[in-house]
Amino acid sequence: MNKRIVSALVLAGMIASSSAFASNAREMVMGTGGADHYSNGGSFYYEDAYNFFYNPAYVNDYKNWAIFEKGTGSDASSFGFVSSMMNFNLGMFFNRNAALSTGSNAVDVMLGGDAGVKWGLGLTYGNKKLADNGSQNNLDVRVGVSAAGFDPFIHVLVIGSDKAAGTETMKYNNMGGGLRYHYGEWTPYAAINSAKTKNVAAGTEPKTTTWTIGLGRETKVAEGARLTYALYHSHGETDTAGVKSSKLAETPIDMAIEADALSWLTLRGGVHHVLIGGDGTTTARVGGTFHVAKVDVDYAFGNGTAAGGNTPDSSDVGFDSGTFHQIGFRYSW
Repeated sequence: MNKRIVSALVLAGMIASSSAFASNAREMVMGTGGADHYSNGGSFYYEDAYNFFYNPAYVNDYKNWAIFEKGTGSDASSFGFVSSMMNFNLGMFFNRNAALSTGSNAVDVMLGGDAGVKWGLGLTYGNKKLADNGSQNNLDVRVGVSAAGFDPFIHVLVIGSDKAAGTETMKYNNMGGGLRYHYGEWTPYAAINSAKTKNVAAGTEPKTTTWTIGLGRETKVAEGARLTYALYHSHGETDTAGVKSSKLAETPIDMAIEADALSWLTLRGGVHHVLIGGDGTTTARVGGTFHVAKVDVDYAFGNGTAAGGNTPDSSDVGFDSGTFHQIGFRYSW
């Protein structure tokens, strides 16, 4: 009987979900427009609070909230908050380990303000102590602004290394930048990232350059319903001692819709379809948000069982422990 009640509630909840605020569950359904090739968190083609993970100037647009995330992967359990502080806005997030080039124990700090031009500074730091005087360290610095519809951003990995017995074994270099421009409902964007990984003992240092260019749109299709879609191209190439190999070349389309069916529920569904290149795959996902006073619970509807390495795109969808494949609890004040 309890399972039937839970099933009914979940099905009702799938008739709704929205908010420009962010969660991993929301991004899992709606896609990123290629931002995942540049940043861990955020979307290039629609407005989302997690966009401040690649452009910290956006921390000024989403204030006074906290979130707790539960899901799969290296970011299975993460949490953070954004709060106004005098004339500034401060954000801190913890355990977003997929954002690191090396190490763990990730801490993100973002500080922003508005002096006629919105600006932001972001730092991501991670470290890990290993046996026999070994260690891993990571520090990435990000800067971004938002003014007159132009939103440029850059990042530089200033510390990235692995050590064994006190001696450096791996060295990481990473830098990139991009630009979004708002033209009514349309958002053209471009970003590029260059990453080097030096194996000190082997003397090798492959360099991977990845760039993405696209055009997105976010529009209202009916009262309480929003449609977002983007067409973009991503290309990545690895250079190892002068020998180049194509690692990525694809032109996908991302599309999603959110609809507010009830005051306390919202529906979202999204699809990612590779038009040219890549592996030609198509994935479709659905999810929702429960709204209760100042609390929002986002979820992505997942597979029926975690056995066998299933993912949100597995065929065996069911009402059990896999129903809420990704879930986030957010409180706003």
